[in-house]
Amino acid sequence: MQIALITETFTTGVGRHVADLMIALCQRGHEVHLLHGNRRVDPALVHQVEALPGAHVRAVPMKRAPHPRDVFSLWDIWRYLRSHAPFDVVHGHSSKGGAYARLLTTVLRARCLYTPHALITLAPDLGRGARLLYGSAERLLAPLTDSIVCCSAVERAHAVALGLGAQRCIVVPNGIAPFEAVPLGVRQRAGLAPDTVLAGFIGRLETQKAPDVLIEAIGLLHRRGVPLHVAIAGEGRLREPLQQRLRALGAEPAVTWLGAADGRRLLAEVDLLLMPSRYEGFPYVLLEALHSGVPVIATPVGGVSETVEQGNCGRVVPMGDPAALAATIEHLTRDAALREELATNARRHAGAFDTGTMAGRIETLYRTGSCGVATGT
Repeated sequence: MQIALITETFTTGVGRHVADLMIALCQRGHEVHLLHGNRRVDPALVHQVEALPGAHVRAVPMKRAPHPRDVFSLWDIWRYLRSHAPFDVVHGHSSKGGAYARLLTTVLRARCLYTPHALITLAPDLGRGARLLYGSAERLLAPLTDSIVCCSAVERAHAVALGLGAQRCIVVPNGIAPFEAVPLGVRQRAGLAPDTVLAGFIGRLETQKAPDVLIEAIGLLHRRGVPLHVAIAGEGRLREPLQQRLRALGAEPAVTWLGAADGRRLLAEVDLLLMPSRYEGFPYVLLEALHSGVPVIATPVGGVSETVEQGNCGRVVPMGDPAALAATIEHLTRDAALREELATNARRHAGAFDTGTMAGRIETLYRTGSCGVATGT
């Protein structure tokens, strides 16, 4: 098959997913054309995929948010696809790539797939006007889509409730290949005592990931004298206000700020992963935690039911509740035997989420429009 993948962002979790899918498809003998935005790009991912047999990679100017210049981006993509036609499949990723793909496949006569990677309407803090606008756009574009590939059961339930079509929405969980990583050495850097539990937060310092809730929980734990240290890996516009709040709480010694560090290397040495997100699709950090044997404390967002709950790999806490988060962290911090049990469960459950299974299900969708997992994993 000749396949086109379209994504505005080619970095972080979406970029990793697209790269893994492209690698698997090329290894299966397909010709894959990747058109990605020119702003949010991970050069390492580009280098990884552009050397693949049967791969074609092109950067296209794209804006992250809706913009009048989207029409020029759409025109650039259309000219490229027309010059390399015919395509059997056009697969858009995230809202911008999904919109481009669906608008173009009406004239390309190719099968069209859309992977939202967390529909924006999942965001609890989205304003009423924006929710109406984005929800209406998704409903208008849904009939142009053969399959909407949801990363988790939570995302599929939301998509169906939004009116995107129960038969059209298919769950295909993310998957990753087993990996080994060298620890970052946070324990040595922070001078931690042997009995101090090291927890990690990995993600953008933005409202979606709820680092503000985590900082409040850290303040509570520090006042109680809980032997816990938290390493925060990530950057974002909230970093400075978060650091100011941590100082106000008198809990600065309890945190090490790592910036844009390698999350896999951090997972190689932490005892817990903290994920207090307000909404998600199926973050790769969950899968990386499973493969690393790290128990997870998370909110009930996308992917958590399939990993933390089904595999008994951690604990789930209410969203936006620092006290509940702190209480659960303290419980696991003080119970080493329970942490070890959850870690064992995580390693065992990791085998359910591999790139081969993920790519195989999507390839079947490309060929037939069904992969037999419409309502579950």
